[in-house]
Amino acid sequence: MAQAFFLNGRSILLAGAAMALLTACNGEGERSYAPEMTEDSVALSGASKSYAEGEPSAPPPSQEGSAGAGVMLAYSYSMGVSAPKGTISPMMNAHQQQCVDAGPAVCQVLGSSVNSWGEDSVSANLNLRAAPAWLETFRGGIASDADKSGGKLTSNTVRTEDLTRYIVDMDARLEAKKALRDRIRVLLETNEGSLSDVLAAERALSDVQGEIDSMTAQLRAARARVAMSSLNISYQSDPETSTGVFKPLIQAFGDFGRTSVASLAEAVRFVARTWPFFIVLMIALAVIRGWWRGRRKAS
Repeated sequence: MAQAFFLNGRSILLAGAAMALLTACNGEGERSYAPEMTEDSVALSGASKSYAEGEPSAPPPSQEGSAGAGVMLAYSYSMGVSAPKGTISPMMNAHQQQCVDAGPAVCQVLGSSVNSWGEDSVSANLNLRAAPAWLETFRGGIASDADKSGGKLTSNTVRTEDLTRYIVDMDARLEAKKALRDRIRVLLETNEGSLSDVLAAERALSDVQGEIDSMTAQLRAARARVAMSSLNISYQSDPETSTGVFKPLIQAFGDFGRTSVASLAEAVRFVARTWPFFIVLMIALAVIRGWWRGRRKAS
């Protein structure tokens, strides 16, 4: 009986210790760890001299230097290009091919699209993620490519997001979860108890392991954002360069037949709408004329 009492006490101790460890660690996770957002935007006006010359904005500090100084920043860039319609698709394809040729370890294509409306309006979009050093050189070439194609750079924006606190806090929480997992494993290996107590401890271990896997994935994604920057390029056709000088005249001759037939149709519709009134008017004039002649004869 004393042995049964001893085993029962150890099983209660095992389950209680596992739940206490899990509760204590979960209490630490109640704090919010949202990434700290900061934004530095540089918008280039189409009328500015430096913009017209296609000078790229000043490059940001390298992520390697920031990480060494204890600051981890994620950079995202957005650029706009205006060019003749015939150069939009080839330019976007050339930029996409440069990323593909660099390899997935240096540059990754996240998405691309080309859209057209009518004969003179064409737009395209390209999303990339690349290493900071390669992306700095690539961004410098975009303005040059736009200028060579007869277009220009319409916008150039840089945004930063400070992930230092998020990564440091997530790393600390992850280490705490790993320590909790190890303690639960030790309890399972060194203590005996009933089947229900063992199952409860194993469930607690499974929950902790799931949280560890989720936090590891989040931490890996945050560090990947610091290691590689994102770039979005928007291409838009320029209406002034997309339309030829003689195109309005050519369109006028091309629409000559259609316009003539449309005018004739409008004339037919006018006659169809007015001929009843013309007949009524003729009858009214005949009545007035007869009345006038009769009055003159009577006088």
